Amino acid sequence: MKRYRAPKLIEGEIKFQRGKVDGYVDMCIFYGDSVPRHDRALIMNTFCFERRNSYNEFDKSLVDELEARGYDLDTLKFSIKKKTTSEERENE
Repeated sequence: MKRYRAPKLIEGEIKFQRGKVDGYVDMCIFYGDSVPRHDRALIMNTFCFERRNSYNEFDKSLVDELEARGYDLDTLKFSIKKKTTSEERENE
């Protein structure tokens, strides 16, 4: 049985990967301090929700499409960090 652990995060970082919520395995989003709600929603919508095509019909979500094509979602990991300003870089 695979163990799912919350990843370590830094401020301004978002990670999207397989995890456990209330005992059920699902795709989860993890985020560090100062990540706005709308940024987290953008990532979840992009990966997990159906997309409308040019015929005004709905296509599978990216996650569902990858699974249908035979990809192992346990290996799917996405991570992104906020840019640092030049002032922050100088203070490091």
